[in-house]
Amino acid sequence: MSLITSRTPLRVSFFGGGTDYPEYFQRYTGAVLGCAINQYIYISALKLEEFIGYSYRLSYRIIEEVNEHDEIEHPVFREVFKWLKFEKGWNFGVLSSLPARSGLGSSSSFTVGLLHLLSAIRQSNFTRYDLAQTAMFVERELLRENVGVQDQIHASYGSLNRYEFKGNQFTIHPVRMHSDTRDQINSSLYLVHTGVQRYASQVVQEQVEKTKENRIDRELSDLYALTITGQAAFELQDPECAVKEVGALLNQAWKIKRQLTKSISNPDIDAIYDTAMSAGALGGKLCGAGGGGFVLLMVPPHAKMKVQESLGDRKLIPIQMDEVGSVILRS
Repeated sequence: MSLITSRTPLRVSFFGGGTDYPEYFQRYTGAVLGCAINQYIYISALKLEEFIGYSYRLSYRIIEEVNEHDEIEHPVFREVFKWLKFEKGWNFGVLSSLPARSGLGSSSSFTVGLLHLLSAIRQSNFTRYDLAQTAMFVERELLRENVGVQDQIHASYGSLNRYEFKGNQFTIHPVRMHSDTRDQINSSLYLVHTGVQRYASQVVQEQVEKTKENRIDRELSDLYALTITGQAAFELQDPECAVKEVGALLNQAWKIKRQLTKSISNPDIDAIYDTAMSAGALGGKLCGAGGGGFVLLMVPPHAKMKVQESLGDRKLIPIQMDEVGSVILRS
């Protein structure tokens, strides 16, 4: 068998983050508005020759060469292989265009990509719905992680969508965006790394507990409402008006998100955000659970140079929307 690779996008969430946890949407309706982006996790697989003295070779941050599932250190590889009773004799390699633990849903993108790859190897192709649901099961049930359910859906489906959650189901509301608006949005989206990597499952623990105790219902309800207003902003016919309105709503959402827990922001993150806003950014937010990772900024083209100069050594990383989700590449 030739080399087979899954390419799975990372994501940015514009509005609604926090309402995608079952601790919230089992009681109320939750929703997120976000998109997959053109930054990816690649997982490749190649069949091992029989004479090689190990059953699995896994190359990621470290290299593992093992014979049994239980010997695998990487928790997702180990638990997925055990659950699927995946056959021996495979070499896997992982590459990513941006660092992990940075608020872009990389853990879920990895899980989606691995499941997609294994289904392709076994010729049992998942639907995108099955792919997202299975990744949720792996992360929440097998791995017992404190994760929401938006990241798996963004990675599976791609594009810019509003996802609504109620009970055990989710519905998809595609954003009806004009091509001129899409291009203007794409030319205005940037990431800035804070220099801090963290485990989202640990950072978000306080927020999940407060959600269970109904202590942040008002803030989460406000974030849910912004998914509706935000979709209307993306669907405006005038591209410049759309960018300005989305930027203003992002700024509003960031002010609400900072109130969820004390660990979401810190003086360094606030300094990055405030500096960019003073230099001409229209809005933004910290990506993911908080505490570090990437800051998302909406910067109109005419302000890019001034914003970059104001941030000094912190580079503006341009991103665009990915419109296809997780795919299989063969060579």
